[in-house]
Amino acid sequence: MGRRMPEPAPDADDVRANKRALGGWIASGWLFFFCVLFVTWSMIPEDMTLAIDSLAGRLLFALCHVFLASLLLFVGFLAVGATRWQLETADAMVNPALSGGQAAAASVNNRVHTQFLSNTTEQFVMFAAATLGAAPFFTAPYLRVITLVTILWVAGRLFFWGGYWYTASRGQPTYPRAVGLGLGLLCTLIMAGVAATGVCMHFPSFVAILEPSVTTVGVSDVIIAPAASIEGSNVFPVASCSVVVGLMSLLAVVPRVAPPVVPIALISLVSWVWLLGSGVIPVR
Repeated sequence: MGRRMPEPAPDADDVRANKRALGGWIASGWLFFFCVLFVTWSMIPEDMTLAIDSLAGRLLFALCHVFLASLLLFVGFLAVGATRWQLETADAMVNPALSGGQAAAASVNNRVHTQFLSNTTEQFVMFAAATLGAAPFFTAPYLRVITLVTILWVAGRLFFWGGYWYTASRGQPTYPRAVGLGLGLLCTLIMAGVAATGVCMHFPSFVAILEPSVTTVGVSDVIIAPAASIEGSNVFPVASCSVVVGLMSLLAVVPRVAPPVVPIALISLVSWVWLLGSGVIPVR
């Protein structure tokens, strides 16, 4: 058995070039994100959601946005279908149903569109669950946050798609994909954070969100304040959310497992510790 030759160390110039490229994509991704955020928020009418004062109205409002976000899956499905149609009509032997990975090897577009559709489906399930979970706890004026976050989520997915195709077609590092993934996860995290905070504040009584006449508010006027007469402990949801955030933080210290989790876990940990320490979520 011969000795295995060590792999050559990466060239210093290549490392610096990769770092510059990574920094450029991150900066462009965040600039894109905040531009969409400010433009969208300025265009949303302030009184758009003032008339929505019931739980059914909030859920219907959220369902409409979830449906609009799901249209991105339909677009991805059409893109995958179009590329596979081109492959099959060019050569019947690369039919994906018959030849497995031959079609993927034959077309960069097919690989990119398929991966986009698969990843977006996973992201959509999390985003939809978080949005529906948060909708009952928003006060009427701030229900428009759902509109804002939905638009940002779609924009993040499009950034992921375009950046993935651009780098895959040129054989470059997939920095844009990671940035787009992070932007979408941040939107999901916002909705999940509101849902978790609302559940912990109202558990085990949800009378306040079931009565349209309730107008008192909680965290910076964003979340409906719970009734003052809640009886029962909320230790279970507080402990459950704390365990999830703790597991995210533990996973973040293993960057080989999930590098994109690092900033998300840091934001989640700091925010959750502040919510518990400041008394916004009273543990009873």
